[in-house]
Amino acid sequence: MLHDAPDWASRHHYWHHSNPRSKDRAKTLYDKAHVRPQVNAAFETLKNPASTDAERLLAKDVLFRLSTNRSANMEGGNATQTACDLYLVKDGASDTLDLATATLAGVEQMQSYRPANDLDQTKKDKYLEELPVVIEHAIKGLLEAMARENLILGEKQLLGALPGTAVPHMTLPDYANRGDLKTKWSRPSTRSKSGWQAGNLPSSLTGMFDMNNVYQVAGFWALNGHQPPFLVYANASDYRVFTPDNTPELRDDYLQDVVNDITLFHKTTENILRAASNKEELFSLVSPDFSKFCWNEPEAYLTEAKKIWSVS
Repeated sequence: MLHDAPDWASRHHYWHHSNPRSKDRAKTLYDKAHVRPQVNAAFETLKNPASTDAERLLAKDVLFRLSTNRSANMEGGNATQTACDLYLVKDGASDTLDLATATLAGVEQMQSYRPANDLDQTKKDKYLEELPVVIEHAIKGLLEAMARENLILGEKQLLGALPGTAVPHMTLPDYANRGDLKTKWSRPSTRSKSGWQAGNLPSSLTGMFDMNNVYQVAGFWALNGHQPPFLVYANASDYRVFTPDNTPELRDDYLQDVVNDITLFHKTTENILRAASNKEELFSLVSPDFSKFCWNEPEAYLTEAKKIWSVS
């Protein structure tokens, strides 16, 4: 979604902030200022019937070079949410689907996913086995988390500036404008007789990856009038619901500290955007950490990024 933005942000195609723990600052700027403008232009070229064969070939090359990773884990989460939406969220005719039909829709969505490699194919096959029961557990957890909701709302964009920032923060709660669903999938293991280790549900939100989710829902809380957030985790064995009633990290005082930290991060990003007159200057002001998980991308994508930062 494009909207009014200061010149110093729009010149870098930077339209909104997001969860700062989802990726490092260099990755965010690389995606927004370098990757997305080229990808968007490539799609426009392919949609334009007046484009020449040479222009279409260049566009396809851009899409190949700058494509980002998809994975069976991500697709499993998407398929689970699709099924949950169909079962829980009323459509325009105020109808929902029964569990079997909703689950089938999720399974069919997962079946349509094309794995990136042999390992991803193995994961897809395993997750198709797990998907129906993960969906069942996810629905149970969501119903528990939203037991007081008169009408369950699905994913909706929240967009607004945090105090002292000029560019808005954007976030997408999965449900009720205040909660998110997370799925945990089995992973290959040489230590297990079955060859798989179950995806573990967190016992608290203090871990590094779960704290990323706390930062995510803190964004919900900052933009929805401080409605109490929730996180639902589901796997093939069970589900777990985190709310302010059982989790200190989801209470107002903690969330305010998180929002303050997010705001400071965004202000720093805005200062960097102001200081850079072009893309080259922008990238000179940040240093990527290619060892971080957020840089786990295809080789062509990484090669271009490392060339920009002169990393061999």
